[in-house]
Amino acid sequence: MKIIQVDLPGSSYHYQVRIGRANLAKNLTELLSHQSATDLFIITNETVDQIYPDVIERIIPSSYRVNKFVLPDGERFKNLESISKIYDFLAEKRADRKSLLIAFGGGVIGDMTGFAAATFMRGIPFIQIPTTLLSQVDSSIGGKTGVNHPSGKNFIGAFKQPLQTIIDVELLDTLPDREFTAGYGELIKHGFIHDPYLFQLLKRTSLQELRKDRELLSNAIFRSCEVKARVVEQDERESNQRAMLNFGHTLGHFLETYTKYEKFLHGEALIPGMEFATWWSYEKGYLEKSEYQLIKEHLHSLGVQLSIPMVTQEDFQRIIEHDKKADKEGIRFVGLTALGSARIFEKVSSGSLWDAFQKFMQTESELLRFHEA
Repeated sequence: MKIIQVDLPGSSYHYQVRIGRANLAKNLTELLSHQSATDLFIITNETVDQIYPDVIERIIPSSYRVNKFVLPDGERFKNLESISKIYDFLAEKRADRKSLLIAFGGGVIGDMTGFAAATFMRGIPFIQIPTTLLSQVDSSIGGKTGVNHPSGKNFIGAFKQPLQTIIDVELLDTLPDREFTAGYGELIKHGFIHDPYLFQLLKRTSLQELRKDRELLSNAIFRSCEVKARVVEQDERESNQRAMLNFGHTLGHFLETYTKYEKFLHGEALIPGMEFATWWSYEKGYLEKSEYQLIKEHLHSLGVQLSIPMVTQEDFQRIIEHDKKADKEGIRFVGLTALGSARIFEKVSSGSLWDAFQKFMQTESELLRFHEA
């Protein structure tokens, strides 16, 4: 088992990310033995609950009162209506500030459970147990929580750090191939922006081989989580350096919002988003052509090809400008200056990104296509 400690800037608070194989029972039992809570509330979704109907309940000692709330599965349910249902459930079961929430699921469940934990009775503790590759390497670390809004992805949220994040690689055995590929997008992103060795490690291995090699997968997840943890330690609230983690997300979030969160998984949308950001970096003269080609070829090898209805400039700029990475002075866009080195470009106009997007779609993109509405 590998352990990463996250020490938050300007705070005495810290927590651990524990990564291993078949480590869930040991780590959860040990963590609970140090907590004073007597009431536990598991938040999960229908898909996870069907695959692992009582895996958490079997682990928890009988001295705890355990309640479970099951939400529908999917990004389209990541909204305030679902949060309200969680509040209703907690209120009905008489949760209080001594209660403890457990997020058992992917990024959607982790984000919503964290947001509920941050806001119910002004804050109660919670544990992250991510069940997808994407949530293991991204959303379960760093304390960003929230829900989507018609105006933008993750438009409403709060920062709430977990008591602990427990990553059990064996939970990925039941993950569909599409979900694994989507999670790989966030995994390889950390190689692009900060860890070229991680990129080289993954480049030598196909997605199928990576799934089968648990030791390699554990090591890749550990390196990926290390990148995110160290960035979060420098900038928990995304005032500066943490924005580097948004590489590929400007276009990725646009694709999700434009299709109303019903068509693409987050990591799927991120893959052409990273292709666009890499091309933009090369086009602007910040990235060498050889490195652009290397990244592009690897992204193309993942087998992701997305299609969206034709986009108007008005819709593109409206959605881009409403993204949480934008302000009145422009978009905070993340590009690359080298493989393993990201740079934040401030005050990039939505109009210039529209022009770049048009050129990208006409000349470069093989991962994203337009179709008739």
